[in-house]
Amino acid sequence: MKTTLARQIGVFLALSLLALTGVAEARSKITMPLVKGFYDGQEIYYINTEASDAGLAAADGTTFVPKLTNAITVGATADLFHVTNFAQPNIVDSVPNPLGPSNTVTDYSPLWQVHLVTWQTGFTPHALTSEDAVIAARDAGMVTVTATNIVVNCAVMVTPWSRFPGAIEIEIEADAQEISTITLPLVKGFVNGKEVFYINTEASDKNVAIADGTTFAPKLMYAHASGAEADIFPVFGNANPAQHNIIDSIPTPVGPTNTDPQYSPLWDVVPVRFVNQSMAAYPLIRSVDMIHDLETRGVVTVGPEPGVIVNCPVVRAPKK
Repeated sequence: MKTTLARQIGVFLALSLLALTGVAEARSKITMPLVKGFYDGQEIYYINTEASDAGLAAADGTTFVPKLTNAITVGATADLFHVTNFAQPNIVDSVPNPLGPSNTVTDYSPLWQVHLVTWQTGFTPHALTSEDAVIAARDAGMVTVTATNIVVNCAVMVTPWSRFPGAIEIEIEADAQEISTITLPLVKGFVNGKEVFYINTEASDKNVAIADGTTFAPKLMYAHASGAEADIFPVFGNANPAQHNIIDSIPTPVGPTNTDPQYSPLWDVVPVRFVNQSMAAYPLIRSVDMIHDLETRGVVTVGPEPGVIVNCPVVRAPKK
């Protein structure tokens, strides 16, 4: 039953995504910078969308999401190593292989717990390009490694072996002075009666990842009911093509000055179903309040939750 429901959810989310793909609308896609990193001695590229620390969000120009810290204790994170006193890309401990729904690396998560690596006096700093190199340098007394409670949301988009299948375009610049970029489709949703736009990068369920063309990241399932997530409501039984998913919170505004502590890019999927499937032309459901009103009136049912988490950072949100 859970697998069937997850497949239905995936198909629904995919339809929302495909409805925008190829549309000649200015807001149907977004181009974002790619950040270079290292994994196992190889260069990889990721996008940087959120941070649980206000200072880091301000430094990176990402969205401040304090509740992402809750992902650490439940095991939904992987490890990122940031060298504090030598200029080099960050190192991560896992990447998808391949990128997309066929990923077999269960340790991968786009949620990275930040570890600070500091070179000690008396040693000549040099580039560290793998977790093994970091650990070896630590064991030799060359560096200290300090775990923080900071979590960043950095979905991997390019590895030496594959590229994110949902990308519209990827530009990797050989010139260090140029910025590598990725262009992704925007998915439209509703919040408080208004339109909101987000990107879709990972899912904790394989069937959802297959349907959406996103990366399968089973570690994200641990974020379910962890306090690190918010809710997204796909609506089943409303055939109106203008019906999109409803989310319960948005960053206000998008960026490091977000003041809404309830927002998270991690969405716990909560299915909404019409009791009478003949209500195909029902008016659009555009808010969580409307969902609850319809539930009270017996028009829709809400849940049960299948425990599916999708990583969908909001990149364009209305003003409250």
